[in-house]
Amino acid sequence: MPYITSQNAAITADRNWLISKQYEGRWSPSERARLKDITKRYKISWSGNTKRIPWNTLLERVDIIPTSMVATMAAAESGWGTSKLARSNNNLFGMKCAKRHCNNEPGKVKGYSHFTSVKESVNAYVVNLNTHPAYNSFRKSRAQLRKADQEITASNMIHKLKGYSTKGKSYNNYLFAMYQDNARLLSAN
Repeated sequence: MPYITSQNAAITADRNWLISKQYEGRWSPSERARLKDITKRYKISWSGNTKRIPWNTLLERVDIIPTSMVATMAAAESGWGTSKLARSNNNLFGMKCAKRHCNNEPGKVKGYSHFTSVKESVNAYVVNLNTHPAYNSFRKSRAQLRKADQEITASNMIHKLKGYSTKGKSYNNYLFAMYQDNARLLSAN
């Protein structure tokens, strides 16, 4: 949970900064550098021209993933951290690696990304949801909730995650039931 909270805090800081700069005409060299860094991290092409900043794409990608949604997915994908993939690769989300980037170290689960820490796994998962083309509809749904001034929560985002699993909607239903069961347990204590 602390890694998810920390990642979301960093995203929120970037998002708030972007919102504060959206209607400004002047950009200092350090502000341009920060914007260039954000566009690079979120895989957004930008020419460097401050008159042509892709604001819609930026604000669609630079946004949080609900903490309890990340925790639920980590628990579901890693068997509450007990799977071989979680223990050997620090991979809590079942993230596969691209064939040309697969590092087949001894003791690691082949074909899956391996991370030096759980924090690195959480960061990679959040970056994946915020940048990969497969999750474009997830990001668009989140942006629509923002425009409607609705809170970004696990309960209203889990079903927006299409294409994460080959199981389709049944996976989302499983995640949602798991999320609800854990929310009930937490509220009972």
